[in-house]
Amino acid sequence: MVVSNKIEKAVNQGKHIDITTDGAKFRIIFLKSDIVRIRCTFEKEFAKDASYALVMTAWPDKMDSLLSDERRIIEPYIAEYAEFDEYILLKTDSLHIKVNKQPFAMQIFNNQGVLLHSDLKEKSYVKCENGSVRHYSCIDDDISFYGFGEKSGYINKAHRRMIMNNVDTLGYNSEYTDPLYKHIPFYIRFDRANNVASGLFYNNSYESVFDMGCERSGYWDKYSYFSAEGGDIDLFFMYGPEIKNVVKNYTDLTGKTALPPLYSLGYFGSTMFYTELENKSDEAVLEFIDQARREDIPCDGFFLSSGYTSGNDGKRYVFNWNYDRFADPEKFISDMKAKGADVSPNVKPGMLLTNPLYNEFKSANAYIMDEHGNEPHNDRYWGGKAAFVDFTSPKGRDLWKKHLKQSLISKGITCIWNDNCEYEINNPKAQCDFEGEKAPINSLRPLMPNLMALAAKQAIKECCPNARPYITNRAGFAGIQRYAQTWAGDNSTSWHSLKFNIPVMLGMGLSGVANQGCDIGGFFGPAPEPELFVRWVQHGIFQPRFSIHSCNTDNTVTEPWMYPSYTKYISAAIKLWYSLRPYLYSLLY
Repeated sequence: MVVSNKIEKAVNQGKHIDITTDGAKFRIIFLKSDIVRIRCTFEKEFAKDASYALVMTAWPDKMDSLLSDERRIIEPYIAEYAEFDEYILLKTDSLHIKVNKQPFAMQIFNNQGVLLHSDLKEKSYVKCENGSVRHYSCIDDDISFYGFGEKSGYINKAHRRMIMNNVDTLGYNSEYTDPLYKHIPFYIRFDRANNVASGLFYNNSYESVFDMGCERSGYWDKYSYFSAEGGDIDLFFMYGPEIKNVVKNYTDLTGKTALPPLYSLGYFGSTMFYTELENKSDEAVLEFIDQARREDIPCDGFFLSSGYTSGNDGKRYVFNWNYDRFADPEKFISDMKAKGADVSPNVKPGMLLTNPLYNEFKSANAYIMDEHGNEPHNDRYWGGKAAFVDFTSPKGRDLWKKHLKQSLISKGITCIWNDNCEYEINNPKAQCDFEGEKAPINSLRPLMPNLMALAAKQAIKECCPNARPYITNRAGFAGIQRYAQTWAGDNSTSWHSLKFNIPVMLGMGLSGVANQGCDIGGFFGPAPEPELFVRWVQHGIFQPRFSIHSCNTDNTVTEPWMYPSYTKYISAAIKLWYSLRPYLYSLLY
């Protein structure tokens, strides 16, 4: 184990401060008076910056060209620098950072002298023998912790240990299951005694752990820690003083919520049932829209589950229309639009080995490869073994966009549903292109769904420059909000899910992802009983994404009119949702 115990050298470089300790190297740079980057590496030199997550930087970055239309490069804020016998002091209009020389540790104060953050002395920045890195921070009982992206349980995560990873958690328990679908290594630290908030974002996409006081040792002050399986400790600290200021600063760094089209704030029907019919799924979906009208239920669209791509063997082959179920896809989409309903088709980045397009992607080197870089890496997937499109590869993105355009966008579609995009690849050394530089999948896995959403956004804009893309993602990393709406995945049908999906969504909102929701009525399990269904709809209309979606285990289909004597309550709630639409749209704007 390597621990940074004392400063051996400190140099004020003007735009940043470089510090060498007996363990790691550090670079401190201020983006603004209330946002500071503290970068720590245990390597001989800092790696070249290469972030897909950041939209505000103050240094050259490998992704500047790829993200040129959304990244803002600013001049660093120059802090006052003073060196004393025992510490270095950095001062801005908002913050004072005291860097203790021995034992090495940083403390961050606001200008009123309130302590906002303190490293755990003698154990602050650590590299473990297994190659993982850790950052330890002091905590006390007056601190609440919020955010962390999509996490189960109560909204305050004090005394929790949480894994950061993307996993397909079908039928999860919304109080206890961890991890879920999103990987957002950011949290808000709220000091209740002093009524001040600050935020910490670790720009590291390896699998990681946050322990917020679950672990305890009597030999140390109370502490929390962040641990990542690899990479640097690349910490962005941001000051409030209010929680809303922290969220603003975090989304200055990682991007604001994309403005969706107005129709996205309407009711979108959905169920796996219709696209699983033996034939004439198109007629069933069109009839669903007509039935909604007859029941006095407004409906602006339909999430088209992946059964529309099924082959003769029943497996899902992305970009492969099933013509028994959808005889004329272009006419179907046109007929839906004539009824005032858009179609959002499901696409998946795993390419089954029997997919008719498998070899085209293989020939283009568009897949994540095995650890030797010789053959596509094949892994478990929904329907069998699959290779996975590499969205860190320009070839992968271009070929994916080509087929999005040919199969979907050319037929009139401008909304895409990115599903099953968690990239659960079991070989951590599988090789990604990483814009030509090559990197293992375990360093990039949660970024793949973000780049999948970026590719969809680009494809729609290239074909339909006057259309506003509407993209929905199940998985994502920090910054997913600037491309896609999200939802809380395959939740269970129960009162328990209705209750605990609320803090799951609130945690996402506090993590910068404002446009999201959950499957109303529950996705997995038996049909919701009448009162549960009504109450879930009545609550669900206050979510930016409102969709009743199901894959019921008792051979039922969750539809708004499934309980005829209760349909009037469903209709009234959804019409209330539509009356709120101008307000919600203005908030998104």
